[in-house]
Amino acid sequence: MDKNKNNAPAKRRWSVALLFLIPALLMIGKLSALPTSSFLWQWCSFAHLQSLAAHRLQYVLFVPIGAVEVVFFRQTLGFRLLGPFRSILIAVAFQITGILAGLVFLVMIIGVIVAIRPGLKKLRLPYFARISIMLSAVSLIMILVILGCEWMGLRMVEQVAYFPIVVICLTAEGFSRTVFKEGWGSALWRGGMTALVAVLITLVSEIPQVSNLLLEYPEVLLTQVGLIILIAEFLDWRLFEKLNPARKKRKRAKAAKLTVPAAAAAGAALAESRDEAEEQTQTL
Repeated sequence: MDKNKNNAPAKRRWSVALLFLIPALLMIGKLSALPTSSFLWQWCSFAHLQSLAAHRLQYVLFVPIGAVEVVFFRQTLGFRLLGPFRSILIAVAFQITGILAGLVFLVMIIGVIVAIRPGLKKLRLPYFARISIMLSAVSLIMILVILGCEWMGLRMVEQVAYFPIVVICLTAEGFSRTVFKEGWGSALWRGGMTALVAVLITLVSEIPQVSNLLLEYPEVLLTQVGLIILIAEFLDWRLFEKLNPARKKRKRAKAAKLTVPAAAAAGAALAESRDEAEEQTQTL
């Protein structure tokens, strides 16, 4: 048993080394001077795809790059985000809508969701009912924005119609939940950092050299997985963690002094906490 434990770090190091070694060998094998070049370019590259298919494939290829940036911001720099996935999902949306239009629309939707969430909480609806109402509200807002842009002749803003509704709703719900649990300061900070990382991922995706590299050498994705492991193992410094706002502590009533109304309120709070746990499981 002890021998297996001692061998575990060595096996993990070899696994990480393979994540860098295999892509390197494939890239070397694509050199024109080697006999494996034509085979590898045919079966281990997307360079031969038509422009439309290659453009759509880029959204998938950029997800690991976004994951590297998210891990770097959280583990190395120490900035708290609204979960590990939202920045990547927002970045994919920004690639479709544009950064400026996407940011304006996202902020507007978050404001609406934060405003209606307390009312939905008072209705004591289950999580799936609340999130479905929010999806409907976001859809209605998108329709109104598109109609308003059509009326004012702002054609470019119509691209917000391609902003994934689920992405907006999950981001807004995560922000509003952070407001409730940790306060406005923490919510604004985490929301701002999430949007910043999404913008950086989008800017990287717009670099032609990076896009061409991923299409010609998709094996680089294995290297990105290795980078994530290296950041988690050796670069977990959290350099600026002290800049994160302090979490708001919610007061809890003492069980010994509960009156009947207070007991009812405590029961509602308990049910609410269960809903919060369910939301976190579903959205994060």
